[in-house]
Amino acid sequence: MQPCEFSETQFSFCFTFEYIKSFFPIIPMPIFLNTVIEGRPGGGYDVRINGSLYFQFKIPMGYYDELNHWVIHHWQVFNHPYYKIKLETDSRQFHLLQSLKNPTNEVCYVAPEFHERDTLRTHYLANDIVNHSAMFPIESFQLAGAGSHHLIYHPNHDFGRLFSEPIEIKKKKLFNPLELFPRAKEEMTIYQQAKNTAGLLMEFADKKINIKPFTFDVPEVLVKEVYTTLLVNYNIHWYPVISI
Repeated sequence: MQPCEFSETQFSFCFTFEYIKSFFPIIPMPIFLNTVIEGRPGGGYDVRINGSLYFQFKIPMGYYDELNHWVIHHWQVFNHPYYKIKLETDSRQFHLLQSLKNPTNEVCYVAPEFHERDTLRTHYLANDIVNHSAMFPIESFQLAGAGSHHLIYHPNHDFGRLFSEPIEIKKKKLFNPLELFPRAKEEMTIYQQAKNTAGLLMEFADKKINIKPFTFDVPEVLVKEVYTTLLVNYNIHWYPVISI
């Protein structure tokens, strides 16, 4: 077994810093909880993004790369090495995470699919931490029962296996920020806001200001165009998705 060479704090920072940049040009402020607030109602998570996305980070106990009689029942899931994290499903934190899940929120455990410090550095410099991380939605653990459990997973598979009573846990696909906005707490998505704003800009723009046609059928392009137009022509910074 090879131990994880970096801390949970290192991983959570690298993952969060990279992930919030994917909201560009509007970058939401991540909310990190201290250990006191984390245990109170409404807590349980490590970071909250955009008011509706909650991550709890876990690093693996190790990379199990040797077959022996101690790990045979885990090894047989993939028939090759695997990562393992520990979950306390009867802990207060676990129940707080479950209580955060609703139709407008996403709540996930996030774990690295690597374990070496040099690999962390390489992925961080390449903005590739998120693509090499596994996300497991909290709602998939509702049938796990109480007590301590081990979740094993591997980057080559789209699921993990929860023990001691074996339950398959599907990985969550990585979130595209634009897909999150319809589930956010605001009634209007950022794409709808961008369309409305672009329409107003075209209707009421001063004839002296040359506003180029907007790309209404490509959401991410339209958001950037509206942001740039407001900033360049009117010195207005548009921050529609920041929530605290």
